[in-house]
Amino acid sequence: MNKQRKSEKRRGIEWTDYTWNPVGGCKHACRWQMPDGSTAICYAESLAERFTSGYPNGFAHHYWRPQALSEPLKLKQPAKIFLDSMSDLMGHWVPDEQVAAVLETCRQAHWHSFQLLTKNAPRLLDFDFPPNVWVGVSAPPSFMLGKQLSHTQQIRMLKRQLKVLAQVHASVRWMSIEPLSFDIAPFLEGAPLDWAVIGAATNGARTYQPERRWVENLLNLFDQQGTQVFFKGNLEWPESEWREAFPVLK
Repeated sequence: MNKQRKSEKRRGIEWTDYTWNPVGGCKHACRWQMPDGSTAICYAESLAERFTSGYPNGFAHHYWRPQALSEPLKLKQPAKIFLDSMSDLMGHWVPDEQVAAVLETCRQAHWHSFQLLTKNAPRLLDFDFPPNVWVGVSAPPSFMLGKQLSHTQQIRMLKRQLKVLAQVHASVRWMSIEPLSFDIAPFLEGAPLDWAVIGAATNGARTYQPERRWVENLLNLFDQQGTQVFFKGNLEWPESEWREAFPVLK
């Protein structure tokens, strides 16, 4: 597991304490269209390209690391653990028995909170999640599986994700809205979200801020619906209105 360093210069993944990847690699091939016309690749893919020793067959290859299954059990201090920062545990290419093994570790390490995030929401219905697993979905990308998604297709994907999430039995249901690339709030009315992470778009060292009204619309909606909000560090927002809230555990 990798501990997330939190300082002014290096924030890591701010909303978690550790990342844990008993499965690695992803075949989604997500890309995001930036406002200036450039295209950003998945941050996990960019990391895999830098640290090739851990991904010798490329990021699109599936890696199974059973030796990592015991790592959370060795950490006795309760922590938030992002369990698929370099993968998608619900990816169609991950065998059922591997998913089951990961969830069994989560069940055994009941003192931790495991944060799961997927772009393949329909598969969530195939598994029972321990109460300490927070089940989340990601906002749709601009490109996925080698194809560009139109705005209509993005909305269709979003609605499908939320419909599935509403059927999942989980102590926390959440969504990562990073980047916030359009006014998504109207499509989240009534969404079954206990928690949401909001962030800007990035491509390398460059950051692209969302329109202020998009953020305001989300905050108004989430406040009405009781959804807790966590701002990513790349978002520019008044310090007096900054939010780093976590979900209220049921």
